[in-house]
Amino acid sequence: MSNKTFHVTVPVAEQDIAADRLWQMGVEAVGLSDEVDGLIELWTSVGSTGAAIERAVAMLEPHWTWRAADVVAPDETWRDHVAPTWYRTTGVVVPAWKLGDADVGAAVHVTLIEPASSFGLGDHQTTKLTLRLLSEHLDVAEPATLLDVGCGSGVLGVLAAQRGVETIRSTDISAGAVEATQANAALNGVAGQIDVDMAMLDSIEGPFDVVVANILAPVLVALAPDLRRLTAVAGTLIISGILAENHQHVLDALAPLVVIDTVTEDGWAAISLRN
Repeated sequence: MSNKTFHVTVPVAEQDIAADRLWQMGVEAVGLSDEVDGLIELWTSVGSTGAAIERAVAMLEPHWTWRAADVVAPDETWRDHVAPTWYRTTGVVVPAWKLGDADVGAAVHVTLIEPASSFGLGDHQTTKLTLRLLSEHLDVAEPATLLDVGCGSGVLGVLAAQRGVETIRSTDISAGAVEATQANAALNGVAGQIDVDMAMLDSIEGPFDVVVANILAPVLVALAPDLRRLTAVAGTLIISGILAENHQHVLDALAPLVVIDTVTEDGWAAISLRN
C-alpha cells in the first residue's frame, strides 16, 4: 500500500481553524500552500488506509474540499531535522531517535516520544502549553489520579506517570492513539501505568484530581458537562486546542470552574481551571 497525503482546501479566513483541526488528528506536520482566489490548501498525513481517510474527512467542515494523493517515495529525511521540544526550562520532549544527540542537562526532565505513522512529536503549541501547565501543577501538587481526554501520542499521560501520578486513564477516538500511547509508555519505562482505551467520556466514572483535554474548542464545549463531572472537588482541569483570542465561549461552558492560569504561544492558549 502506498503512502498518502491528505489535502484540505478552505477559505483563507478559516486557515487557522483548519490547521487546528488537522493538528488535533495527531499529525506530525501541516503544510500550507499560497493563497489562490481566496482559498488556501493545507496538507498532511493521516494514514493510508480507507478507514484513516474516512476518520479525517469526518473531522472536516462540510464546505471544505479534500483529496488524498499517493506518495510514491515517502520522504523520511524529516527525522534528521527535528529537534527536542522544550515546554519549560526544566522539561523537554525528545524524539526517541535523537536521544543520543540531545544535550539537555542532568537537571532536565526528559520524555521520549515516537510519533509512529500519524501522531505528532509534542511540538505543536497546544501540546507544549499543556505540558507546561501540567508540569507546573505537578511541581506544587501530588495528584493521585489523572484523566487525559484525546490522548493522541500519549505524551501527557506519560509525563504524569513519570512524575509519579499513580492512576492514569487516557482515552481517544482513534485506535492508533491507543497504540501510540502504549508504545510511548513502554518507551519511557511506564508501561502498565496508563490505562488507555477508546471509551466515550460519558461512560467514564470519576472523579479525577486532574483532567487534561487538548482537543478542539467545539468538542470542549460539547464535552463540558462530563469534563466538569469528572474533575474532582478542588481538582484541576487543563484545557487547550483553543485560540488565544477566541475561547470565552469555552470558559462559559465550563462554568462554574474558575480560571487559575492562562499561557499562550503563537495565537494558541492553554488554561488551568479549578473546580
